[in-house]
Amino acid sequence: MATLSLRMGDDLKQKAQQSAKAQGVSSNGFVIANIAPAVAQQETLALFRDRLRDVDQDALHKRVLKFMRRTRPGKELSIEEIERPVRD
Repeated sequence: MATLSLRMGDDLKQKAQQSAKAQGVSSNGFVIANIAPAVAQQETLALFRDRLRDVDQDALHKRVLKFMRRTRPGKELSIEEIERPVRD
């Protein structure tokens, strides 16, 4: 496992430590948990850029619109219905 030294303002450090404490994690865990999604997002964007590089954008747009026309309106789930599986 690698070690990384970070330079940050005292105010940011204090706020990060407070946030970590509020979440019940170490400062290190807090920083990792907040950097990991940013890294994953960059990797995902790079993947899609690579996969879409040689794609005919007009044809893709037409396919998306065709798919969207086939969607049917339906009953929206309530917040309780969305949260129920997480609670159970």
